[in-house]
Amino acid sequence: MPLMSRLPDLIEFPALKRPARPNNCLVAPEGFTGMVQIDETAPVFDKTPKQVFNAVMDLVLERVEWRLRASDPDTLRISFIAVTPLMKFKDDVYVQAVPVDGQADRSSVAIYSGSRIGYSDLGTNAKRVKELLELIGTR
Repeated sequence: MPLMSRLPDLIEFPALKRPARPNNCLVAPEGFTGMVQIDETAPVFDKTPKQVFNAVMDLVLERVEWRLRASDPDTLRISFIAVTPLMKFKDDVYVQAVPVDGQADRSSVAIYSGSRIGYSDLGTNAKRVKELLELIGTR
């Protein structure tokens, strides 16, 4: 279970504890999650961290199958529940916009998407993370 922050429903990515089950996906900048292994290095966007945060907020609010749990514009973190279309499984998604050192107009992002139940997700969380990254890039 991910380590929660002082704000309900938001996590601290550097202290994230991933389950051993293969039903989750983590993409983040190198070193951002401490010793936790990431599945892929997050891209860098030609957007400020605030623009990335706002893009994700807009996407969450636009999608019927995504339900906002919490957001904190001060720490650029968002959490939401993604409901799968067919079986209505609830997956937890956490996002944080991450500044790129020395580049105020560029940022990256940390995204964790994990299934609440089951052992395998058949790649659902990885697909969701990939889609979210693509959508952020087009906003």
